[in-house]
Amino acid sequence: MTPARALVSWLFLLAVAFANGAVRQLAYPASLGDFAARQVAAGTGAVALGITIWFLLRRWPTASSRSAWATGALWVALTVAFEAALVRGQGRPWPDVGAQYALWKGSLWPLLLLWVLAAPAALSAVQRSGVAAGATVGVAVLAWFACALTFAVTRALLGVGPAAAVHLAAAPVIGGMATWLLWRHPRHPGAAGTAITLAGTAALLDAIVVAPFLDRSFAMFGSALGTWLPLALISVGSAATGKLQRATAGSSLAR
Repeated sequence: MTPARALVSWLFLLAVAFANGAVRQLAYPASLGDFAARQVAAGTGAVALGITIWFLLRRWPTASSRSAWATGALWVALTVAFEAALVRGQGRPWPDVGAQYALWKGSLWPLLLLWVLAAPAALSAVQRSGVAAGATVGVAVLAWFACALTFAVTRALLGVGPAAAVHLAAAPVIGGMATWLLWRHPRHPGAAGTAITLAGTAALLDAIVVAPFLDRSFAMFGSALGTWLPLALISVGSAATGKLQRATAGSSLAR
């Protein structure tokens, strides 16, 4: 990707960011409140930007890892400059510009910038690897839905406590089944890649769907038993199944 194409690509990303911001302003605050709306918008923005960057890289691939990081750095520099100019252009003071980066106050803007920085290198590497990205994400979403449905149905029938216990028991099983299903595809991402994708997708969807729209609270992310342990168990079940699949395939070849 040449510098000129990187600049044109950034304009596409800017349009996507503005669209995401418009949705946040028009659709979320009335039902979620401003803080939760910003959190959701950060998650949906990361997804929308990631999809856009994926297709831009398919059209204009980077020549090397160094070129990919340089592209991400350019995009971040342009974004920071544009954001500062926009805030100052509205007559707001410099502290308002700095407030966008207050991660300790709940602003996720710095994390979004880190994603824009790393995405060209990360997504280019995935594209070069030949991994079946669509199938991987599809199975990860299916696994998340299975976990969410298991918890919701059990909670409705038995209450929160039993639902949490069933969720913990089901998480590694669902992770293992999803991995087994994905490994039917010849271009699966491997044991580590599958485990990370399953857990990461579940965490992201919990953050932008379950917490704000269903629970109406982000308190779930303060619970090790309700959120972090199930995510860890999904990863463990997935990794164990992946290693078993690899060992089985290896013994079959040895014969």
